[in-house]
Amino acid sequence: MSSPSSSGGDGAGAGVEVRELSHRYERPEGRLTVLDGVGFSIPPGGHVALTGASGAGKSTLLSILGGLEPPQSGHVHVGGHDLDGLDGDELASYRRRTVGFVFQHFGLLETLTASENVEVALTLAGTRARARRARAAELLAAVGLADRAGHRPGALSGGERQRVAIARALANRSRLVLADEPTGNLDERAATRVLDLLEQLPAERGCTLVVVTHDRSVAERAPARLHLDEGRLSGP
Repeated sequence: MSSPSSSGGDGAGAGVEVRELSHRYERPEGRLTVLDGVGFSIPPGGHVALTGASGAGKSTLLSILGGLEPPQSGHVHVGGHDLDGLDGDELASYRRRTVGFVFQHFGLLETLTASENVEVALTLAGTRARARRARAAELLAAVGLADRAGHRPGALSGGERQRVAIARALANRSRLVLADEPTGNLDERAATRVLDLLEQLPAERGCTLVVVTHDRSVAERAPARLHLDEGRLSGP
């Protein structure tokens, strides 16, 4: 990925502060507590791996940090936003302006080219066409895909598709990037390249990075780790 001097950098990362966060779901068989008094902080530009078994609460925590659902109780502060105080429209604006998502299954639109997939995020933010095209070209070049901009996902390898997803996550100069099992569908070589790209984000673009993973080798690459065990934080 290009350095800040060539890309211009994307600004300061979003600090994360979580206190006494609890989240429950009502089910026919009874209430399920998925997060139970969770608390932690991540400095702006920090890089954290979030680990835990299936059902430990990782996906719920990521959804709350990403503004996909509001916290039920406790306090969640991300980059100047108190998420527990935002309504639906405000959460949507927060997602567009602050958060970039990278998913295990890429989440690309199969009928669009790589460039057009990156531009989708910019379109939702109201960016004009010329600026959208220029930004998409810049980011695809930064992830090593300038020559693949006109290809649809079906013509790309898994690693290339995930690099398009990273470019899309950065389109609106996201201050917080949430990567959910970003190497889960990749071979070792492609996974290494994707992780290298993600791990450059805090230093080169100022993003705060949270990577959810079941893979110990992926988690050990992060300078800080959080481990969820049945909704509570424990040692890594």
